[in-house]
Amino acid sequence: MLTHARRFSRAVAAVAVGVLLAGCDAGRPPLGELRLRTEDFTIRVSPETRPTRALEPVYWRVLVHDTKTGLPIQGGEGRIFGTNKDMKTVSNGLEETGELGTYRSNLMFVTAGMWAMAIQFRRDSVQILQKTQDWTQDILSADEPGNIQTPTSTRVSDSAKAPAVTPDSTRKPVP
Repeated sequence: MLTHARRFSRAVAAVAVGVLLAGCDAGRPPLGELRLRTEDFTIRVSPETRPTRALEPVYWRVLVHDTKTGLPIQGGEGRIFGTNKDMKTVSNGLEETGELGTYRSNLMFVTAGMWAMAIQFRRDSVQILQKTQDWTQDILSADEPGNIQTPTSTRVSDSAKAPAVTPDSTRKPVP
């Protein structure tokens, strides 16, 4: 009887360890993450702002690791930039964050459409900038500036119906 209890407890322990190990993964990469390589760096880039729209700031997260050692690169310098078919260009420097090998930046795209994007990066100011291969980013159109609609929690009335006229309580009646 004691051996059956030991077998059962071992089986329960094995299942519990399996469940714990299954829950301990490195996590999935962010949605839309691209992996790019240069001669010395492995760069992962993903937009933190989704969807990416014109005339709105789009924030980017860039992780940089050494290709040979796999270690994160701290104290590096770089920039992210893009050009569209009309030769409009946007660029911004990468700002180091508190996370190892992680940099952030933001870009504001002036027009919607396909943009050719790339990143340049170097370990320090005495080395040359290494450029990644270009990728294309689809930038969606946005509302015109100032076209702000207040969110409503009720259904918007049908435009075919005439709106109900309510008396203005702030004005005195005209005789």
